[in-house]
Amino acid sequence: MTEQHAFNLIVAAVDKIAPGKGATITPHTNLATDVFDSLDIMNFLFALEKAVGGKLKEIDEEFNDFSVGSLTKIVHRQS
Repeated sequence: MTEQHAFNLIVAAVDKIAPGKGATITPHTNLATDVFDSLDIMNFLFALEKAVGGKLKEIDEEFNDFSVGSLTKIVHRQS
């Protein structure tokens, strides 16, 4: 999977939780502060894990970097 494909999966997961918001994100967007509240971020992670076909191993209860750029790299590395 390319980083662009990983980014597209993130955009799609954002749109599942907040329709229309995916078009506004960039690699610098912090989803936890700019787009979602804490409940929505959990729903987003579930949607993203479903899109990639499994648990994102690098994201655990201590994970706190919800920038789109960081998430794109995580999804890309897991592929």
